[in-house]
Amino acid sequence: MVRVFHCDDSAAYRALIRAELEGDPEIEIVGGASSVPGALEQVGVAAPDVVLLDLLDTSDDAVGALLGAAPGAQVVVLSGHPREFGEGRRTGAVAYVEKAAPVSELRETLLRAAAG
Repeated sequence: MVRVFHCDDSAAYRALIRAELEGDPEIEIVGGASSVPGALEQVGVAAPDVVLLDLLDTSDDAVGALLGAAPGAQVVVLSGHPREFGEGRRTGAVAYVEKAAPVSELRETLLRAAAG
């Protein structure tokens, strides 16, 4: 089971992703936050395998901070802005998924990220 923590400023989008992945036998959503500071308070306890991160409105060091707070986790950037993946990858993100991508693509990316 892949444990996923979702950080996105849109509560509606977090709820949508949770609803789409909730019945998946290989994925468990273990938490969510609307900001990186909120995520940093929770990821250590949630112990996710993957942090799904919307980089919009976050600082360049968001990925690094989350990796430090959740040792062993991988970060997947989720955004509607492809240019953001360059920033995320530079600081340690392993993959990028566009928000408009099908849920099946997001699911596969989460599973691949958790597998290393």
